[in-house]
Amino acid sequence: MDPGVIGVFIPIIALGGGVILIALKMHYRHLEDGRLNSSAQLDVGQDVEQLTDVVENLRTEVERLNERVEFTERLLERPKTADASNQ
Repeated sequence: MDPGVIGVFIPIIALGGGVILIALKMHYRHLEDGRLNSSAQLDVGQDVEQLTDVVENLRTEVERLNERVEFTERLLERPKTADASNQ
């Protein structure tokens, strides 16, 4: 092979290798970002599940308190004469 032809291929191979290295580096970063996002989504899913449990517990507590308030209101609405006669 002619040395002049080889001289033309050297910069082409160098530039092509550089482009390939840059593409591989970008692909690696993209994969890393995907792993970070999937783990963040997992954490968000767990947080949502915990918040759902907290909301359900709060709902139950509010229902219990509502029953107590209704009972107290019924007691307060009774006529006072009935209370006096029971004592």
